[in-house]
Amino acid sequence: MKELTRRTALTAAVALAAAPVRAQAWPSKPCRFLVPYPVGGIVDIVSRSLADPMQADLGQPVVVEPKPGGNSTLATTMIHQAPADGYNWLMATISHVVVPHLQQVPYDALTDFRPVALVAVATSVAVVNPSLPVNTLKELVDYGKANPGKLNYLNPGNGSSIHLSAELLKNRYKFDMTSVPYRGIPPGLPDLIEGRLQVGLLPGPLALQHVQSGKLRALAVLADKRLPTLPEIPTFADAGFADAQVMSWYVIAVASATPPAIVDRVHESAMKALQGADTRERLARAGCEVPAPRSPAEIMEMWKTDYARYGQLVKEAGIKAES
Repeated sequence: MKELTRRTALTAAVALAAAPVRAQAWPSKPCRFLVPYPVGGIVDIVSRSLADPMQADLGQPVVVEPKPGGNSTLATTMIHQAPADGYNWLMATISHVVVPHLQQVPYDALTDFRPVALVAVATSVAVVNPSLPVNTLKELVDYGKANPGKLNYLNPGNGSSIHLSAELLKNRYKFDMTSVPYRGIPPGLPDLIEGRLQVGLLPGPLALQHVQSGKLRALAVLADKRLPTLPEIPTFADAGFADAQVMSWYVIAVASATPPAIVDRVHESAMKALQGADTRERLARAGCEVPAPRSPAEIMEMWKTDYARYGQLVKEAGIKAES
C-alpha cells in the first residue's frame, strides 16, 4: 500500500511538472491604445469615449496615445511590430484599407491585423454654398454635368472618407467636380462658407451649425438613417444614391496573432461600453452613431469588401497619396 501511495504521489508530481503553466489572468497591466491621428480630432475623441468605460470594466488603465504620421501608417506599424499579447490596440479607420492602395506600407492590412470591435460610424452631411442653385444631390450632379469646371469641393485629405465619398459620387454619376486639398476641414471651411468652394462633406454637428445659420445648405446625409437634428434632409439612400455611400467606420484592432480569448474579452468590453449613455452622448457630440453590433469575423468581411471596393476606386479615380 505504501509503495502504491508513493507511486501515485510520484505520478501526480510528474504530471504537475509536465502540465502547462496556467496563463496569467488578462489583463494584468495597462493596455496601450494607439490613435493614428492628432489629439482632439474625431478619431481621438472616439477612442477616449471608449477607453474610459473599458478601463473600468477591464480593471486596468487603457492609455490613449495619439501617434499621427505617415498618412496613418505610423501607429499602424507600431501595433504591427508590438507583441501580440492583447495589450496593444489600434483605432483603425477607413484609411486602414485605403492607404495601402496609395503608398507602400510595411504590413498587410488584412492578414497582419484582427478587427475586434466596430465601435462607431461617422455621419456626414453633403453641403453647398447657398449661392449654388441646387437643393438636392440630383441637382448637384446635373449642375456638374452642365457646368464643367464650376464645382470645387473641400478635400480634407487624400484617402479620407470625405475624399472617397466625393470621388465615388463623381465616379458613379460621371459629373465634373474638382478636389481642392486641405490639411483637414478647418483650413478649408472659410473658403466653403465664402463661396470660393462650392461643395463640402462635413461632420454632422459642424454641418448643423452652419446650415442653421444659413451659411451653408444641406443636400443629403451620409448615414444609415436621417439625423434627428436635420430630419427633413434625406440620406444618400433616400435620395437615390445608395451606391455612392462610404461608411466611415472606427474599429478597435489588434495584431492578428493575438489570442482569440483576449480578442473576445476586448470585444465584450467594447460592446458593454457602447451601452453606456455617457459613451453614446460623447460619440454623438463627435458626429458619430453607434452601429449595430458585428462579430470580429463580420468586421473582417467588411474590411475585405472595403479593401477591394476602395482599391478599385483609387485606381479608377487616379487618387494619389499626399506628398
